[in-house]
Amino acid sequence: SIALLQYLANTAQLTVATTHYGELKALKYQDQRFENASVEFDESSLQPTYRLLWGIPGRSNALTIARRLGLKPEVVDTAKTLVGGVSEDVNQVISGLEAQRRSQETKAQAAELLLQESELLHQEVARKAKLLQEREQQLKLNQEREVQKAIAQAREEIAQVIRQLQAGPKSAQNAHKATEALKEITQRHLPAAPPPKPKPGFRPQVGDRIRIPRLNQTAEVLSTADEDSELTVRFGLMKMTIALADVESLDGQKAEIIVKPKSTLTTAPATASPTAPLVRTSKNTVDLRGARVADAEMDLEQAISQAVTYGVLWVIHGKGTGRLRQGVHAFLERHPLIDRFQLAEQAEGGAGVTIAYLK
Repeated sequence: SIALLQYLANTAQLTVATTHYGELKALKYQDQRFENASVEFDESSLQPTYRLLWGIPGRSNALTIARRLGLKPEVVDTAKTLVGGVSEDVNQVISGLEAQRRSQETKAQAAELLLQESELLHQEVARKAKLLQEREQQLKLNQEREVQKAIAQAREEIAQVIRQLQAGPKSAQNAHKATEALKEITQRHLPAAPPPKPKPGFRPQVGDRIRIPRLNQTAEVLSTADEDSELTVRFGLMKMTIALADVESLDGQKAEIIVKPKSTLTTAPATASPTAPLVRTSKNTVDLRGARVADAEMDLEQAISQAVTYGVLWVIHGKGTGRLRQGVHAFLERHPLIDRFQLAEQAEGGAGVTIAYLK
């Protein structure tokens, strides 16, 4: 049989041979051209499973089947003796290989199950991560909506204050009430943030970027601090005058308060004669350069309210195309607190500055 198989290996492309010879099962270990294979046999049912076991030789089950079918034990034992010990050793080796194969299959099935569970766990984690991301995005969207709602409400309240001021009696007291109302609206819609540890020694200059902790805003300095330790800043489209003590540098340094001797000059009251000397300060000056007409009107309204006690307001609109100056003049013409206005002298800005006299 060995000689015949070797001859076929030399001459034929493929040979499939079935045999019960145990010696042929060791041929593959002597010649790499040969390979063992068998069909699985279920000893409990005495039926083949028709599963092809590649690489594992089949073992002889004749005596086992004979014993299960009722052949006398002494006959089976005699047959085992006649077969010889070598055949029995081969069967034991093959049985061990089959046991190892079954163990490997069990482990492979367990590994496959673990892999499936890992994939399911990964999918669950990915799903929860996606839900968390969507929840964060929805939370941000809701916060943005709340902010926009608060801004719209603040604008409506400011507009209502302006309408009440325009419709009511034209007096300094009403203007002061309107200013206080605007401050109250600002404090309500822009809650103060806890300031960091102060670091004194900062002196803001024109063009510097500074922080306003109580408003939680970053602003640009438009004018340095005056004798009242107040400076003009701008954040976004809003300009405002703020105390030097309320600002700090971007790295947390508090502004250094410079004590200056107060001026002996006094500003003319709102009821003073037009010929009375006029004193220009940061409180009765508003810089509208670079603003749109609609935005400039809001800044101008606030500046008029603050300048009521001074009786005069310097409006810096620049020359440019003249559209901003025309918008400012149109607004002043219809404002109930403005008595008259005129362009400034050349030394004070000429056509780029308008002086408005308040009632």
